[in-house]
Amino acid sequence: MISFFWQGCLHPLSVPGHLLVLLALGLLLGQQDKFSLRSSLGLFVLSLVLALVLTPLLPPLQYNEFILLLLAFILSLLVIIKLPLPLGLVLCLSVSTALLLGLDSRAPRLPGLAVSKIYLHALGTSLSASLILTLLASLSFYLNKLLAGIAVRIIGAWIAASSLMVLALLIQHSLPLLTAP
Repeated sequence: MISFFWQGCLHPLSVPGHLLVLLALGLLLGQQDKFSLRSSLGLFVLSLVLALVLTPLLPPLQYNEFILLLLAFILSLLVIIKLPLPLGLVLCLSVSTALLLGLDSRAPRLPGLAVSKIYLHALGTSLSASLILTLLASLSFYLNKLLAGIAVRIIGAWIAASSLMVLALLIQHSLPLLTAP
């Protein structure tokens, strides 16, 4: 019973798309003001819990990992540019990230698996993703005070490059192999 909780806790750390999008969103939220940071984190947690509750009821999405990596790339570009974003856009990015993460964090489907184990997995996923995002956003918020946020922007560039590499591998893996005659 407890192993499903720990599997859920490790899920955002073991899926590259999840980790990259959490890193990018955390850095982006850290570049905003305190009110935007607090409201975005709260809305992220609520949206993630809603998505995780609805995940067992909805069919799996086909291109969710592709969309997550694309979102990580866009978020990291916003980190690099370091523009002050309007509150509505920051909230929209937080909600869309949370919904995509939640809908892509499906518990393993096993015959006879109790519903309580599925929701233990969801609880672990929501706790760890929320904790990771909160820690990253707080760290980014204080790192932005040093050297005009250059370190955060460099990390954002690395996230952009990483998300493009994983995206290229995903596209290459999903295309059928062309065989020479």
